[in-house]
Amino acid sequence: MSIKILVAGDLHLGRSSGGIPGMPEEISTRFTWQRITDWCIEGKADMLLLTGDIVDRNNRYFEALGPLQRGFARLRDAGIKVFMVSGNHDFDVLNQIARGSDYENVRLLGAGGNWELASFEKNGRKVQVAGWSFPRQFVYENPLLSMARLGIDPNHPAIGLLHCDVAAGESKYAPVDVSGFAGKGINAWALGHIHKPIILNQADPLVFYPGSPHAMSAKENGSHGCVLLTVESTGIIRHEPVPMSPVRFETLVVDITGSAGEGDVRARVTRAAAQEAGNMIREQQGLAWVVYDIIIDGEHRTPREAAIWAGSGIEDYRLEIQPGTNVVIRKVESIVRPLIGNLEKLSGESSPAGRLAETILAIGQGRTTPFAEALLSQWNAKFLAINDSPAYQPVKKEVRNADLAGQGMRFIEKECRKLLGELLEQQSPSKQ
Repeated sequence: MSIKILVAGDLHLGRSSGGIPGMPEEISTRFTWQRITDWCIEGKADMLLLTGDIVDRNNRYFEALGPLQRGFARLRDAGIKVFMVSGNHDFDVLNQIARGSDYENVRLLGAGGNWELASFEKNGRKVQVAGWSFPRQFVYENPLLSMARLGIDPNHPAIGLLHCDVAAGESKYAPVDVSGFAGKGINAWALGHIHKPIILNQADPLVFYPGSPHAMSAKENGSHGCVLLTVESTGIIRHEPVPMSPVRFETLVVDITGSAGEGDVRARVTRAAAQEAGNMIREQQGLAWVVYDIIIDGEHRTPREAAIWAGSGIEDYRLEIQPGTNVVIRKVESIVRPLIGNLEKLSGESSPAGRLAETILAIGQGRTTPFAEALLSQWNAKFLAINDSPAYQPVKKEVRNADLAGQGMRFIEKECRKLLGELLEQQSPSKQ
């Protein structure tokens, strides 16, 4: 019989998602904490592992204590064991909550920055859990270097819990190199501190950040949730994501090429947002809010006006695409290029517009012109001068091996199109 373990971290109880109108219940991290406990109970998890920063430092007891206690009590009544470590946000709070609680099912590991080993048994099978907690807000040392022999039994799988900053060089949040996780007798490392879900090593050992189970800002785009670890009877540990966040932030690029007036541009933006959000809710149940940053792209005869049309009044846009699921647009940016007419005809003109059109055509056909060669020479010189800076020394090899000519020509073509479009827009009768 397998053992099911849900892993979560960086919940930051006390915070809420930004960019959403009003204060609906779903945007609070309290809501996702309840979802996590519901999932453990309904999904019949055996254990819940928490990798730190469960409480947000700036919103401590008043926001976190009640929800945490209610969740711990429900998990206790369901017979679910909780192992956790504290991070830089809750280094003091989580320890106080754990010590002051009456929940025998909850255990904080590694208090005071001292490694600690615990175990969980079910039907004669055992899983070991090792953990280290932040003793103070800032830790500049690598905690793996102080991981002495804990008496880990190699005959039973072991999971490590650590709140840390991997591959960050110097850091005040327990800096660790990913190679340091090997050779510690741990089969899977569950980490906290990074809000994006990341698998750093697939096996021997498995090393991963579950990320924040609740998306709190547009910087935390994509699906967010927990990770389910399943310890098979063979001792193999399998992992899979469990989407949990009721809020999802996304960036959506909408091509408005061929659109006509204001109504058409806005319709393309809102139609694309609704369609993409519909695809998301089919993949992830329980989404209450999909929040978009829109980038309009393509070509248009009046790019500046198109940008104004797409963004005007967007703060009032809200669409309920199914009961309980809303789509809102946080902001709109534009990278729309001016619409260019017949390049072949323009290229025959002895004018700045003609020279730009000739260059665009040549690059598109894999040819070059004296003007393009002169621009490429200037681009190469500036590019290499920038990369000679000491800050770029670690990537010198990649720069030497890069297709600089190809990059330069693509950049020149893009800028020529932009300049030509602006030139033609200035010359149009409507601008006279």
